[in-house]
Amino acid sequence: MPKWKLGAVEQAFADAALNYSPWETVLDTAAALTDSFGAILLPIKGGLIPNVPFTQSMNESADAYFRDGWYLRDERNLGINIMMQRGVTDDLDISGLDKIERHPYYQEFLAPHGLRWFAGVRVACGEDIWCLSLQRTIKQGPFSEAEKKQLAKLSNHLSAGAALARAMGSATTKGAVDAFEISRTAIVLINRMGEIFQANPCAELLLRGEVRIVKRRLVGKDLKANLSLERAIHDLLWRRDRGGFLPPVPLPRLGRRPLLAYPAKLPSMTANAFADCQAIVILIDPDHVSRPAHATLQVAFGLSEAEARLAARLASGEALEEVTQRFGITKETGRNQLKSVFAKAGVHRQAELVALLAPLLDRIT
Repeated sequence: MPKWKLGAVEQAFADAALNYSPWETVLDTAAALTDSFGAILLPIKGGLIPNVPFTQSMNESADAYFRDGWYLRDERNLGINIMMQRGVTDDLDISGLDKIERHPYYQEFLAPHGLRWFAGVRVACGEDIWCLSLQRTIKQGPFSEAEKKQLAKLSNHLSAGAALARAMGSATTKGAVDAFEISRTAIVLINRMGEIFQANPCAELLLRGEVRIVKRRLVGKDLKANLSLERAIHDLLWRRDRGGFLPPVPLPRLGRRPLLAYPAKLPSMTANAFADCQAIVILIDPDHVSRPAHATLQVAFGLSEAEARLAARLASGEALEEVTQRFGITKETGRNQLKSVFAKAGVHRQAELVALLAPLLDRIT
């Protein structure tokens, strides 16, 4: 029997569920402790699977997997039923060696990346099923039966961690929705399938006219605008970065200015791999009196009032030294506030912060 200490994998799942560590770190731990080259966490349901976490070692192969459509013809999907029954499956449960030697999935997709073998560990989260896909190289060889038995035991523990992550994601989402409502900001929540699964009361009131929710999609009478919004949401979901706003999509209304739909990813809401919410659409009605810019940033990113005021000024083009003088604070205090803003907005440089916030502030100030 392998002497794997898989309790560390369970702890890593729990830490990520509580937002103590990113999911890529979880997968690094899982790969290292199972003698794997890398790992990727894949949802089983649905044809659209954006924003899935994977280890850095899987960057090139994961890019090819999605870019070249291999996720739509993944030979390993044949092992899903086995994984559901046993908690784990691998290539030899699905295919013989002869088939592996000639099948396009193995030879045209995996082989150029030096990969060949995998073990898929079931991670059940309510009605949703995920696969912790552990990848090995051609040289490493397949997982042994003894190793698969350990992974099967791990499955139930990881499912508990996923349930915790889902619960924490729901709590975070509720808190954000409540905060947007307090600021009288209309938003709809988007799942990884690009569907609306929740709208706050402000959005429900706003979406009773020409623009409304139909079959879990935000639609108006302008078909071109509807298509543009769908494309923008799709592109946002597939972006690898954790946060950001896309330019607004105007949704025309008869006799009124267009309703502006801002697709956005907020790190606080979308960093959780198991969370229902993977994007939001902020709805701005230009015909209504707008709120102060800093108030919207405070809600959107969980900033303090001081942090939000500083971020709004920086996004409008002012230098940090000018902002500290304007508010009568020391440079050190300003730098500390800026560091906190960076962390909450999911950026690392001031230029990134401006690029993130400026498009939104352009319409609400």
